[in-house]
Amino acid sequence: MEETYMKTLLQKHSYTILLLGVVFIFSLFFSLKSDKQNVENYLSVTVSSGETLWELAERYENDDMTRNQFIDWIEKHNELQAESLKPGEEIVIPIAKSENVNQLASE
Repeated sequence: MEETYMKTLLQKHSYTILLLGVVFIFSLFFSLKSDKQNVENYLSVTVSSGETLWELAERYENDDMTRNQFIDWIEKHNELQAESLKPGEEIVIPIAKSENVNQLASE
């Protein structure tokens, strides 16, 4: 009896279930694509020998975040830990590309 009820329920609401699944997949796809586009808007820097995330945070310091927040952002968006930083590695930092052009022009 319960099996018949489940079949009837699935038949009546199959389009709703399908629509919810499609909406979920599109939402997931667009949220992942949005994250990638956001990272592309930020400055990439090449790590020098002996350089640390703390030094990068000091060099590119801004009013938007503390040094710890800056380091956390780099670790999250580059999928790395501060200890695993290697010379020659290119990382994305939380400085907008257009913001960096203005900063370099003023120096």
